[in-house]
Amino acid sequence: MELASNKKRRIADFYKEEFLRHKCRLEWQRPFFQEKTYEEIESVLNRIIDEMDKICEVENFEELASHLLHRIDVVTNLSASKVNPIYRIH
Repeated sequence: MELASNKKRRIADFYKEEFLRHKCRLEWQRPFFQEKTYEEIESVLNRIIDEMDKICEVENFEELASHLLHRIDVVTNLSASKVNPIYRIH
């Protein structure tokens, strides 16, 4: 049980760091967004980061965190993911 808990904690920490990287990227891109849009995206990122401990308690949390990260990447374009360009915001 302890081993599984430590594994979840490490994975949750990894995702939290990834979301923080995306938040930094978003801050860099701020001039390209309307203020309201930026604030909404920032709010979502902050909530994900703040609630990562709760998210990691979900049964399929790795899948959920990966999905959320992919969705944020569509906005920030930080990763070299192969997201179809028509889905990118910029």
